[in-house]
Amino acid sequence: MFGRKPSGTKSKPDSKFPHVGGISSFLKKESDTIDEPTKANFEPDLPRPSTSKSVNLIQEVQKLDDKTIKPFIDYTKGHIYYPILSKIGEPHDNVLYLDDLVSDGILAKHIYEKLIVCPLHPTVFSSSMRLYCPKCHSMNVEKLNLFEHKKCGYIAESKKFDFSNIAHSICPSCMKEIKNFDKEIRVPAMWYQCEDCVEKFDNAVIKLHCRNHDHDFDTNSGKFITTFCYKLKNSDISNVSDTTQIKDELMKLLNGFNFSAELNARVKGKSGNVHEIPIFGKSKSNDDSILIFIKNQSSGVDESDMNSVLIPKLDIDPKNTFFVTVSDVKDGVENLAKHYGINLISDPDFSKIISRVEEFVSVWYANNGGRK
Repeated sequence: MFGRKPSGTKSKPDSKFPHVGGISSFLKKESDTIDEPTKANFEPDLPRPSTSKSVNLIQEVQKLDDKTIKPFIDYTKGHIYYPILSKIGEPHDNVLYLDDLVSDGILAKHIYEKLIVCPLHPTVFSSSMRLYCPKCHSMNVEKLNLFEHKKCGYIAESKKFDFSNIAHSICPSCMKEIKNFDKEIRVPAMWYQCEDCVEKFDNAVIKLHCRNHDHDFDTNSGKFITTFCYKLKNSDISNVSDTTQIKDELMKLLNGFNFSAELNARVKGKSGNVHEIPIFGKSKSNDDSILIFIKNQSSGVDESDMNSVLIPKLDIDPKNTFFVTVSDVKDGVENLAKHYGINLISDPDFSKIISRVEEFVSVWYANNGGRK
């Protein structure tokens, strides 16, 4: 019913695509394909490990207390790593891989830390704060507080007597024990003193020090480096395995019909801008190309999601564009897709999505003579 298929391609039963299910059911279906002698070597209650990197990553994230992928920052070399990526066979600095999962609705991206780095050496993150005397520019600066014992009114400079020091928790005036510093002691004043020139001042000069290259720089001249963490979204985890399986099956389908298919491809448009496409297929027999966008999110697909497809579609101008989803499609999306010639396929059973894409591609293949 789908048209003539390429030679050497075996037909598969309709049940080749599992229905929507969670990670556990996905792993179970994979383990069902193991022959009986091999399966006997596995523990009966343990699923066969998934070969999908995305699913493996989600399993690793679920082991974390806060379900968050945090960066490791090498302050000396100026590198940002995500060690968890090494566990799934990805380079630990592959931020694009994590950003792809954000686009797929699997992870949420948040600011983790803002680093102020040297304007002359922005690739080195190692810097520290220094306080200087505004008069003689010495670093030999001490912070002083004025303490007051509320009960007896005794006032002393912190340099002479430190009420916060546990070893000296007796007021030298009334000789009463200081049991709660925050409640019993008031701090009416604070200032700095230079130990070299004995100058007292309210505000010290603050500089940041580039430790690797041993020089100071002003805080206003520093550059900001933003680091991000990635948090697992609080949605049905079945979305993760469904999206991964859809991608895998669509890649196989395009390759079977004489397309060279690339996952998360970076494609340059007519404007010169580069767009990242979830699946980009290029015919081996002519210049026809196919863009496939995949969205799977619990909130459904709205016009803003369609707009994110329109920009690369219009700029690249492929032969065909697909937007597939197992999520609900909100009002206005179908009309927008039809107006711009985008093939919108929405179905909660992703095996039907694959079948509809297969029907379209097989017709294309037959119309082009099935040329290799």
